[in-house]
Amino acid sequence: MDAKEVMILITGAHKSFALYKAIEEGVNHMWTVSAFQQHRHTLFICDEDATLELKVKTVKYFKALSAIHHKLIGEDDVSHNYAVV
Repeated sequence: MDAKEVMILITGAHKSFALYKAIEEGVNHMWTVSAFQQHRHTLFICDEDATLELKVKTVKYFKALSAIHHKLIGEDDVSHNYAVV
């Protein structure tokens, strides 16, 4: 946890349960990736398939954050097939 920034890339439906455990459940020794919930600068990047196990509300929340981010930086095309979590 000494890194200044951490980026975790999760793609595909076969990794969707890992993303669920990393984001929606608490920190757990069985899923060490969940410890990054406590890191100040963690960026989870995932594709649409990786969000299959997440709650709909969670996906909508992070998509809205991503849209606001793109709007603030002036990026017109926000039709990317990924979500920044």
